[in-house]
Amino acid sequence: MARQKKRRGSKWTDPGNVKGKKKYRYCKICGSTATQVRIMKHEHICEKCAEEAARKKKGQLACKACGKVVPNQLKKYNGYCKECVCKICGKPDPEYTHKHGVCRECLIKMGTNCLVCGKEAYAQVKKNNGLCDECAAKRNNKGER
Repeated sequence: MARQKKRRGSKWTDPGNVKGKKKYRYCKICGSTATQVRIMKHEHICEKCAEEAARKKKGQLACKACGKVVPNQLKKYNGYCKECVCKICGKPDPEYTHKHGVCRECLIKMGTNCLVCGKEAYAQVKKNNGLCDECAAKRNNKGER
């Protein structure tokens, strides 16, 4: 597989810096040109439309969970960005994937990591029903008060 080149510079075109055929770039939502506002290079969305999409979180232009504007990933992962989807099963679980990298179901199936802090401690997790010794002690102390 060919190695992809990393993007150089900003992902936005600046209105004062556009020359040649790049000045004809326009926002695919509102139609403003690159000489008027900043436009995201690969998605062709202006800054105002990107902020609005991030606020709405509908899953068409921005991730349903975190609001990140990445249209190509949203098509691939059904309205979620790459960071909000489990790396093992592909199901969206933003709360656990941001913290542990995998969803809650996969974390339980693996049975090696603590469900609260994510520390890898197989014997402790097996003994304390999914928690390491530290998290189990914290949970017991909260229950006594």
